[in-house]
Amino acid sequence: MSSNQPRQTKAQRREAARLKAKELREASARRERRNMIARRSFIGIAGLGVTGGLGYLVYRGVEAKKGTRDDKASSKFPAPSEGLATAKANQEGIPKQVLSDASWTYGEGSTLDTVAAAAPILDIYFDYSCPHCAEFDVLHTQEINQLLSGKKITLALHPAKILDQEWTSAVMNAMGVVLDEAPAQSLSFHGAAFEILAQAIQTKSQSNMTVEGLVAAATKVNVPKEVSDKFKAAIDSDKYGKWVKLGTEAFAARDLQSTPTIFFKGEKVDLSKLQTQTSLTELVAAATPTAQPSQQASQQPSPQPTQQG
Repeated sequence: MSSNQPRQTKAQRREAARLKAKELREASARRERRNMIARRSFIGIAGLGVTGGLGYLVYRGVEAKKGTRDDKASSKFPAPSEGLATAKANQEGIPKQVLSDASWTYGEGSTLDTVAAAAPILDIYFDYSCPHCAEFDVLHTQEINQLLSGKKITLALHPAKILDQEWTSAVMNAMGVVLDEAPAQSLSFHGAAFEILAQAIQTKSQSNMTVEGLVAAATKVNVPKEVSDKFKAAIDSDKYGKWVKLGTEAFAARDLQSTPTIFFKGEKVDLSKLQTQTSLTELVAAATPTAQPSQQASQQPSPQPTQQG
């Protein structure tokens, strides 16, 4: 029985085969990016992770791209000494709680977008592909949580993609989903993402630096499944790419050159002084005003002037 459809010409068959091959290549590329999204980033950071060591006395300086900073760009972002940005970014492609310089804050425990009244600001500039940032976070996570619980600090987290690695974009896209849809778990997920990198450096294997690895990390810190299920689509579409770009722009505009960079009360902190699990607590305590005289002492009658005879 003959077909009603006209027989394709040789040119048509060749074009159909070309389109099919193109679809297969694109599908393969998407699959490769999804399953091994961190291959380039891990190859680029493996040696650096060994160099730094747990003491991380030597930090890798990463220069901001030449020519990216100008007076106009710099004026968009407050200097660390000027405190927090005062407005939200309020743009599509940026999480709704993120400030105009790409940062986000915690001041009352792990509650997103809060500020501890009268508490000093701890600014942390980081790249999710930076081994030393992972070391810093793993070392100080518990301490920072305690400081936040006691309302001793306001934590401002400043992301940037200065190492130009795909892993940073992947994590920030997943983090964007969490900030928007599971804010209560956002600080925990931030730490869990750095744990993936720290483990990769320790084991010299990037097998967990995948979308599935990020989903597993989210599950570990109680991010709802309906939220983590959106990671893949966000990463594939680079949903929060504008946020990544904004953070990198802010980093360059402030003339910062390495990660992690830490500011406390607007002053840059020497990283060699932050090598123990209590060093941030000690930094905060040293900045706390000395105690006022006791109430009993303040109620003592003040000395009367000697009366002349």
